[in-house]
Amino acid sequence: MKLDTKGIAILALIIGLLTFFLFMPNKGVQQVPPALNVKTLDGETLNLGSLQGKPYMLTFWSTSCPGCVKEIPVLEALDQKMQGSGFRIIGVAMPYDVPAEIQAMRTQKGMTYTVAHDKSGELVKQFDVRVTPTSFLINAEGNVAARKMGEWDAAELEQKVRDLLKG
Repeated sequence: MKLDTKGIAILALIIGLLTFFLFMPNKGVQQVPPALNVKTLDGETLNLGSLQGKPYMLTFWSTSCPGCVKEIPVLEALDQKMQGSGFRIIGVAMPYDVPAEIQAMRTQKGMTYTVAHDKSGELVKQFDVRVTPTSFLINAEGNVAARKMGEWDAAELEQKVRDLLKG
């Protein structure tokens, strides 16, 4: 069996580029600009600066992302556990998502936490989101305390949120 060195070299180049793209240093925000707004599915404009004083989570997701859909029950359970703590979850659907599909997913999955749609892509750009799900835990001062690409482990996420609530 003869090795195709040209094919292996091309494959290695593709893998190298993908690795660089996914793991290169983050250029996204380290502190949430107070003027950032997001439009919720309920038609409200939510100013992220107004959330300062309590920690919250921004999670970028898509209706077409299997990992995102799988993570919804984890987020919903956390949201229920944290009721009354001041912690808030904001699920931000990607610009390419269709509003009717976002609403259908929200209804089907029983999402009671805030769901928004980044129709313009401004938040995706500001936070340098490259894959879904990507989540940001924001501390009470408005700083990014944690960034996670991929699904959260439920116990790890809950512990990080509890730590944020302690200050």
